Amino acid sequence: MSASSRLTPSWRGYNRIKKFMVFGDSYSHVGYSAQAPAPTSSSPLGVVFPGQPINEPGLPNWVGYLIRDHGHGHANMVAYDYARRGDTVTGVYTNQVSREFLPTVGRKPAWAAWGPTDSIFVTWVGANDCRILYTNDKAEITPIIATLFAAQDTLYRAGARNFLFIDVPPLYMSPIGMSMGDKGIRFGNWNDELRRGLAQFATGHPDATVMLFSAWDTFSRILSDPAQHGFNPADRTVQGGSIWFDFMHPTSRVHNVLAGEIAQFLFSQPPQA
Repeated sequence: MSASSRLTPSWRGYNRIKKFMVFGDSYSHVGYSAQAPAPTSSSPLGVVFPGQPINEPGLPNWVGYLIRDHGHGHANMVAYDYARRGDTVTGVYTNQVSREFLPTVGRKPAWAAWGPTDSIFVTWVGANDCRILYTNDKAEITPIIATLFAAQDTLYRAGARNFLFIDVPPLYMSPIGMSMGDKGIRFGNWNDELRRGLAQFATGHPDATVMLFSAWDTFSRILSDPAQHGFNPADRTVQGGSIWFDFMHPTSRVHNVLAGEIAQFLFSQPPQA
């Protein structure tokens, strides 16, 4: 279930957010890197819209939809999207946070100025980690989650105060997941450990706003009743259908639903100052 773990005075409301800092894997990948030009009002992703998302060519993923269609009217609302296809938690920490963000935008240069109240740091990772787990034991997940929140602590020390985490969807219901045979145990365990780590992070950083959006819930609703959401019920586990672009990546239409629900969730969080 999507929920705010804690809202603090750093959260002035969604309509005050101007910059999204995005970290993760192929679900958020648009092809941006620190070597690309900084995002601007005319190029809000820093790459030619919609970038190179892992869905149908020429159509946005959730990041593009959020910035273009589900924003709040800010002409300068932009996304620094460091997510990289195939990355795991280790890649987020080592490459995206430490090598891409911190030496550039993390220094708050004049060309990419940001502050604790006009920015939000979004992390959606875990699908690849779950796929390569050796067991379904939570003990295997615990140290990975510790690394994930070590990355968040690094972002906090750089000045981040608004954090949004997204859990993993029920990939056991995807075309590739149907062959895994564990009925989603590893994905459910991941989300349990993510929530546990999130609560600990919030406790250890009392001036940080820490929120969780559940992609698990969004995907579960779509897959439970595709027709109600405008999708073909026959496409629940079909690659190249209306729901799944390929073996595990959703179509642009699903990304649009996701972006709308993320925006709705953020709008629902009341300003604290």
